[in-house]
Amino acid sequence: MSARMGIKIEIISIGNELINGRVSDQNAGYAAARLHSLGFEVPRIIFIGDQERIIRFTLKEALKRSDVVLVSGGLGYTLDDITVEAAAKAFGRPLVLNRELQGQIRSYLTKQNIPREALFEKIAWLPQGSELLHPRPKACGFRLDEKGKPLFFLPGIPAEMRRILNRQVIPYLLHGYSGQKVIRQRVYHIFGLMEPEINARVRDLETKFDSLRLGFYPDFPENQLTVSLSAEKTREAERRLDAVEQMVEKRLSDYITSKDGQTLEEVVGDGLLQKKLTLSVAESCTGGLIGHRITAVPGSSDYFERSLVVYSNKAKKELLAVPPAVLSRHGAVSQKTAHFMAEGVRKKSHTDLGLAVTGIAGPGGGTPEKPVGTVWIGLSSSRGCKTGNFHFHGSRTQIKVLSAHTALNWVRKYLLDDTFLFSR
Repeated sequence: MSARMGIKIEIISIGNELINGRVSDQNAGYAAARLHSLGFEVPRIIFIGDQERIIRFTLKEALKRSDVVLVSGGLGYTLDDITVEAAAKAFGRPLVLNRELQGQIRSYLTKQNIPREALFEKIAWLPQGSELLHPRPKACGFRLDEKGKPLFFLPGIPAEMRRILNRQVIPYLLHGYSGQKVIRQRVYHIFGLMEPEINARVRDLETKFDSLRLGFYPDFPENQLTVSLSAEKTREAERRLDAVEQMVEKRLSDYITSKDGQTLEEVVGDGLLQKKLTLSVAESCTGGLIGHRITAVPGSSDYFERSLVVYSNKAKKELLAVPPAVLSRHGAVSQKTAHFMAEGVRKKSHTDLGLAVTGIAGPGGGTPEKPVGTVWIGLSSSRGCKTGNFHFHGSRTQIKVLSAHTALNWVRKYLLDDTFLFSR
């Protein structure tokens, strides 16, 4: 049994927007899945609004029931961000100015040419005895130890919350509750399989490897699988985890898009750099989303040449030389159009690869022959052009995200094996 079993961690998410339904929670579920995969128990998740009295009561009650309390939300600059003040009053601690964070805030404001106002320094006032977590001038967290138990206060912004959780909170917990054992973990990003399918392929591994724990949680449009185990010595933990990894990769094969935190666009960028290839993109239904994701990676100018948003038929004809007869006969959402788009953007951009997406994102525009969610993708190289038809489901935004992710995944597969262009 894991040395961490029995350690109870209560999660509290704070924000009026959560309890009135304006915003869906992305933090508590993510944290619970990550903690569960590491052997911790999460018996309770609580959602409360920005009300000081309720926050104070909830913090004190959670501390009575659990070994660790994880809080997200209410750490910002605005007047309704009152989590810090409520925590200070709950445990009888005065607010103290953190000079380090204050300096970072002032430096940031100066660089951005933003007038200095007292409100911006609000997040630098923390309960006495707090330890700052990964300080940044725009978002940070802190740890407070009360009666020998840690309380972690994290930002409500999902990206910032996950960054601090993974980089500081989880390492702290693993060190403090590992029973002196060495803990090792790997995270797999999986695309193209639903959670039950992933579970069915790997669930028996927990019976094959002592102390192994598997965690499954969605991170649209992907799913994530965490694999963690413990051993007495580092070498033994790594050896056993390597053995598990071989089995996981064999069973999940092409569905693993990345490991240990890399985004799909980062994987694609690394592959293009390694093979010294360049890429251009022609986008219709995704409206520039693919180009945005690629250029979010620092250094992408070394391999990414351009992205053309060819939303109308006129743009497809003028910018990519898609034949008018193809558009009139087959339509903008068709195998032929995707083919000419991919070929056209590659040739006009003089790149090694041309990627194209055309489809119907909805909610209108579908027909019985081509319902909403119909998408064609094309990938072109000097050796040939591959096209594929997909039928995605969801909202307009979800269909766009799925289309962009699938297209990028095609590039990843090609970079692993260029015969992908000729596979069915």
